[in-house]
Amino acid sequence: MAGTSDFRSRWFCGENASVVEDTQLRIYSDYCTANLFSACVHITFLVLFCAVLFLLGCCTKLRYYHPKSLIQFPGHYIRWTILSTLGIVLLGAVGEGVLTDVTRNPETKPNLYVPDSAALINVIIALVYYHHLECWNKPRLAWLLFIYWILAAAGEILRFISLTYSVDFTVEILKFDLLVLTILLYSGCLLIEINLLRSKVFGWCYHDKPYPRDLRKKAMYYNYEYTNIMSQVTYWSLNWLFVLGYKRPLEISDLGCLPEEYEAHYQYNLFNKAYETEKKRAIQKKRAVSLWRTYSIAYGCEMLKTTLWTLLSSTFGFIPAIAVGGVVAYATDWHYGSIQVYDTPMVTVTEYFRNGFVLVGVIFIASVLRAFTLAYGGNIGVMTAIKVKAALQTLAYEKALHLSTSSLSSGETSTGQIMNHMSVDATALFYIFYWFIFLVSIPYRAVVVLILLYWQLGLASLIGSSIFLFVTPLQYAITEIMAKVQRYVLLISDQRLKLSNEVLMGIKLLKLCGWEKMFCTKIEELREKEVVQMIKASVYIIVTNFVAQSVPVVLTFISFAVYTLINPDPLTPEVAFASLALFNQLVWPLSTLPSCVSYLVNALAGTRRLRTFFASAELAESESGREPLSRGFENAMSDDDGDDDNGEADDVDDFMSMFDNPGSDEGATVKLVKDGSSYKRKCPKRYGTFERNESTEDNEDLRECDDSVPDDIGVQIKNGNFTWESDSTKPTLRDINVEIPNGKLTMVAGLVGSGKTSLLSAMLEEIEVISGTVKFNRNRSSVSYVPQKPWLQNASFKDNILFGNDMNFKRYRKVIEVCALQPDIDILPGGDMTEIGEKGINLSGGQKQRVSLARALYSNSALVIMDDPLSALDVHVGSHIMERGIMNFLMKEGRTVILVTHQVQYLKYADKVIIMEDGRVINQGNPNEIGNQDLELFHSLREQIQLISESEKESESDLEKTLSLDREELKKQVSLIEESERNEGPGASLIEKEERERGSVSWSIYYVYAKAIKLPLSAFILLLFLGQGVVQIMTNFWLADWSESGVGVNNKTQEELDEELSFYLGGYGLLSLFYILLALAATSFHIILSLLAAKRLHINLLRNIIQAPMRFFDTTPTGRILNRLSNDTQMIDQRLWLTIFTLLTSALQCISAIVVNAVVTPVFMIVVIPVIILYLLVMKYFITTSRELKRLESISNSPVFSHLSETLSGVTTIRAYRHDNRFRRHFLERMDVNILTQLYLNPGNRWNGIRLEGIGALIMLISGLSSLLSCVLGDLEPSMVGLAITYSLNISGYLTAFVRVMGDCEMQMNAVERVDYYTKVKTEEYRGLYKPPSDWPKEGNVEFRNVSVRYSAELDPVLQDLNIQIHGGDKIGICGRTGSGKSSLTLALFRMIDTFEGCISIDGVNIADVPLLTLRSRLAIIPQDPVLFAGTIRFNLDPEEIRSDDELWEALDIAQLKQTVLDLDEHLDAEVTEEGSNFSVGQRQLFCLARAFLRKARILVMDEATASVDMHTDAILRNVIQTAFADRTVLTIAHRIATIVDSDMVLVLSEGKVIEYDSPQNLLSRQDSAFFSLVNQTTS
Repeated sequence: MAGTSDFRSRWFCGENASVVEDTQLRIYSDYCTANLFSACVHITFLVLFCAVLFLLGCCTKLRYYHPKSLIQFPGHYIRWTILSTLGIVLLGAVGEGVLTDVTRNPETKPNLYVPDSAALINVIIALVYYHHLECWNKPRLAWLLFIYWILAAAGEILRFISLTYSVDFTVEILKFDLLVLTILLYSGCLLIEINLLRSKVFGWCYHDKPYPRDLRKKAMYYNYEYTNIMSQVTYWSLNWLFVLGYKRPLEISDLGCLPEEYEAHYQYNLFNKAYETEKKRAIQKKRAVSLWRTYSIAYGCEMLKTTLWTLLSSTFGFIPAIAVGGVVAYATDWHYGSIQVYDTPMVTVTEYFRNGFVLVGVIFIASVLRAFTLAYGGNIGVMTAIKVKAALQTLAYEKALHLSTSSLSSGETSTGQIMNHMSVDATALFYIFYWFIFLVSIPYRAVVVLILLYWQLGLASLIGSSIFLFVTPLQYAITEIMAKVQRYVLLISDQRLKLSNEVLMGIKLLKLCGWEKMFCTKIEELREKEVVQMIKASVYIIVTNFVAQSVPVVLTFISFAVYTLINPDPLTPEVAFASLALFNQLVWPLSTLPSCVSYLVNALAGTRRLRTFFASAELAESESGREPLSRGFENAMSDDDGDDDNGEADDVDDFMSMFDNPGSDEGATVKLVKDGSSYKRKCPKRYGTFERNESTEDNEDLRECDDSVPDDIGVQIKNGNFTWESDSTKPTLRDINVEIPNGKLTMVAGLVGSGKTSLLSAMLEEIEVISGTVKFNRNRSSVSYVPQKPWLQNASFKDNILFGNDMNFKRYRKVIEVCALQPDIDILPGGDMTEIGEKGINLSGGQKQRVSLARALYSNSALVIMDDPLSALDVHVGSHIMERGIMNFLMKEGRTVILVTHQVQYLKYADKVIIMEDGRVINQGNPNEIGNQDLELFHSLREQIQLISESEKESESDLEKTLSLDREELKKQVSLIEESERNEGPGASLIEKEERERGSVSWSIYYVYAKAIKLPLSAFILLLFLGQGVVQIMTNFWLADWSESGVGVNNKTQEELDEELSFYLGGYGLLSLFYILLALAATSFHIILSLLAAKRLHINLLRNIIQAPMRFFDTTPTGRILNRLSNDTQMIDQRLWLTIFTLLTSALQCISAIVVNAVVTPVFMIVVIPVIILYLLVMKYFITTSRELKRLESISNSPVFSHLSETLSGVTTIRAYRHDNRFRRHFLERMDVNILTQLYLNPGNRWNGIRLEGIGALIMLISGLSSLLSCVLGDLEPSMVGLAITYSLNISGYLTAFVRVMGDCEMQMNAVERVDYYTKVKTEEYRGLYKPPSDWPKEGNVEFRNVSVRYSAELDPVLQDLNIQIHGGDKIGICGRTGSGKSSLTLALFRMIDTFEGCISIDGVNIADVPLLTLRSRLAIIPQDPVLFAGTIRFNLDPEEIRSDDELWEALDIAQLKQTVLDLDEHLDAEVTEEGSNFSVGQRQLFCLARAFLRKARILVMDEATASVDMHTDAILRNVIQTAFADRTVLTIAHRIATIVDSDMVLVLSEGKVIEYDSPQNLLSRQDSAFFSLVNQTTS
């Protein structure tokens, strides 16, 4: 016992504890005993905690359990907050004990700091213990914590009581305050533990929540929400990703699956609910819908949390700036020998926080806390930004599915605009939420800093701060102007993207006509306007940046100048560097303000555009009897959101399969209710049809539906008047009264533009109803639709036919057979699993149409609507499909068929015929009834039917031969892929995979960007930034000397003081002015030259793409190219320059801080080297991984936009089939993959930020301690201490910014990389060896000499050894079965494909020697697929603007369109909507004919030019061609033999060879000729 007492008195309580007065001895003895008790409690439980963790973790089955996730216990966040606070308080208590021991006692007394040290260690161990308690889900282990908190609190109370016996102890004594805080905190821990035991052990008033669905998913790797708060703050759960990303390039499958909260459909439902609430409010208030209010309803709670955490973080950020003055004051006292007198037995609060070393520690802790709070609050903002973007994109897609046809066809809403809404506008909103923390913190920090400056400098700071009275209104005015300019930029961008999209859609026509340069120039003109407006905006950005950089400098100069002039006290290091630290606090808000203003302007403009888009007209909902289009994504997700949690993510490959095979529809089903032999769909009550159930109310509703349409009628239109224009009262269709009989074949015929397609659109509810009704038979309302222009998905051949239906092999084989598709499947590298290109671009027109037909035949719909599908087929194939596909397949199934056709020979099969003329039904009935009512029409039709029937019959053997030749046609279209890739098996792709660079962005890409800026100018910009950094260092060293001179002011005369003031103030002013001018020059040159570089990159990209061969467009989805022209271009335009600006600024600031500290205290470099190594290691891990994540994010963007483009192209078909839910589901799959990449990419920035903030805080700690020790132990001046610490204060922010923007720069340079990749795509050879005269060709003679042609070097020839002589003015008819090489012949003439042997001459000139544009501009073609561009009729007829109005009217008259155009309000200036959708396909072909006539070319090629026009119009056009083109050489390819039977010569091709070439008369006179067999073949 005596030994214990001796140990306590001699070591723990101090050796001289007994040599004091009796009273003090008792006091110290009691206090030391209390300290000993407290220390014993902490040490005992420290051992117990460690023992329990060791035994359970190493000696039980728990050693095999290493969960990556945990379910937080009740009070988790409060516990961590209390314990973290307790740790900081105990750290302060340790410091207080050490300082008291050092300053008050000659001999050390460990009792002053040992208990608190043990308690501090125990707090850390208790957190580790609690973490394992949660991981192992062992709440009963909390009993040990419960006992510990009781004893720890008791020990603190005992210490407090023993301390209160001391004399004159007040709250000024720091130990008293610390004990009160620890007692309260231990009590809080006890309450938390009691609550945990109540809920998790005893289960009182508590029920465990179900195990989270996310954690039941096997591929759930993102477990941020299911970790402890320390892991969340430090993003510890992402460590595995950065380790993996450092080892190898990441793949999408490495990321796992998406948490439910972040799934696109979840965010859609959340946002849409808020949007509907806002719509109701707007209707009640009679105001426009506010999307900003919608944002606040949906995400207001998250943004409030972000705001609170951001304000707390900013508050912690003020502490270091305030503490700098105290550190410098402490250094000044030491340096100039100020003696400290202590009159209290323990350290007081004031004394404690005047100690320089304590303040350095406070700065370090505040910096760490600021980093933690910013990381946690910032993550909430980032996650909200991701959610907002996902919600807006899904809402935009949903809106696109419901847009009215009038909105899409009138040009009110184009594909390009919708793409912009999905990319530009949604991204603008993403960034404003991402930067929300800065928008909140900037005004708060500015106000608080100004208040602190007033406290530091007094009136001088107010005078200096008056500059804000000018700056704030200026910034506001600039914001207003920038908003207007940005709106104009976005408008021009829309126009550019719209035109770019049209160019890509019609690229084949542009190349055939030689118009690519002209259209490229038009896009470049728009780009020029866009860049001019961006440069205007950049002027305001330069002003904003100039203000941001100059205001702190001007404010500093004015404040210090006024302070020295009006203040009797001199400028000292304490005042100077405390103020400078506060001024630096203004630099960041002001430098960030331009970016915030820019993002805010973009967000305002984007929100305005989105609001307009969301308010666009939608398809009218009517009680037609059909199943209505779905609303929202709930039904789309029904198959995925079942109760079987085990099936949610059995395999990450299942989740990612859509990424590798984006068009796959396996498993997607269309559910039909089968009743006998009929199929019916369920209709909601609001559409007048209902599900069957037992309730009386529902049965009454059903009876109402039963009365709507008779059972023998499939579709009924009563008194219908319809229009394509929503605001028009002039009907397109008038007085329509039609009844389509059930189970019968109804044909619709009429002249071009008579309203046939409009009638079908009326049945599909795609056209505006002025009056009347459209009703479907409720029991047979499901529809299949074959559009006139076939629409195919970027999916496998089989999936395009199944179109989401279940696989029925027998039915599938039958459909393949009746649609004559087997030869096509045989040639495909992967069979029917081969991927078909976007819009079926690697199939011929006939093949696309047959796939579209097969889709309709395979579906189990009751009603099949077909819009002239036979026009693109050879007559024999058409006859085969008519007889086998329609009559022997559809009709035998009892399905109702509506067929629009110009092939009048098929009218004999019809049960009912509807004749259209000028938007009216002029006759309807069966063919006999029509004959009785209109003998003239009947005889006319009968004559044409007889002519066609006699001239175009074929035997079955001919059909088989034709089908076998299909192989050759498809060979031409197969993509350029390696032979090994072709044989990969099922699913072989004809579309090239998107390129993906791996590893670090090559320095060559930076060189490409520097070259775009111009290399000398790039070097000049770097020099300006370097000069700016050097001048800033000189300015601050000048300030250090100035402030140091104020310390010894008492020994100087007034004259010396005045001279000194003039010297330092003048020098400081000149340096500040020089800095401002350099900053202005650097910013101006950088921004403007970067925009000009972006312009050059875009021009190079555009020109190279447009000059690429057609093979490139066949194998590259349009969405992928548009991604370069939109997303990547926007990245280079608006973000890359800002990132590089921040990168250069951050790099210079980091280097400046290191240089200044190295100059001030050379020892700093030795200590900081390990920290720099750690910094470089973190940077390496971060940049390597974030680069790959960004690439994955960029690549995952393309499927989203490709799917959107595909959906918009086929929206009518999708709505007709009612497959909108299936397309929603595929969209969600693509969206979820894209969101998944963002979910790792953006928190990854925070992972980096928190680590670099910690490293920065460590550098600041090293800087502060090294400089302070140099001052205390050496002779370093206090001003240098202030300078070193001031620079190091900002280093954490600049280090973080540097690495983050370095990663951003690499990620954004990926946009340059992707653009540069397409600038190196091989182009066509446009130059020529011979420039022909302007009137070439004069005669129009064409000669093929030993010509062999192929589509690529890897493929077999499609034309072999052709020798053909065509005389000028001849009319050549080209015929042959599918795959014979007809189109290839014309493509060779235009040099669209490779002529590898022989030569083609026109008027004796080898076309290979003629410049490509010259050649194509001297020829004319009317393509099989008519292409019109958005613009006026005048522009579409004469894009080059070289023809007079009279010539235009003449061309329209020849094309039988004059009256049609005269009926339009603006005649030649009437608008043509995107893709010419406000005209029928037949009218579009006639416009192409007029356009070809206007070219006045000596050689005209007509490739199925009249396939989509009626026989009457075709006959008229044949006569016109004989007269209008009498002196021109005309090459006509036609399926209708009647079209070419009047030609001068007929060329018959077979298997790429000429088998006959003679006059029709001679060929018909030879009964063994192939042409004779085509014309006069009769059945055996």
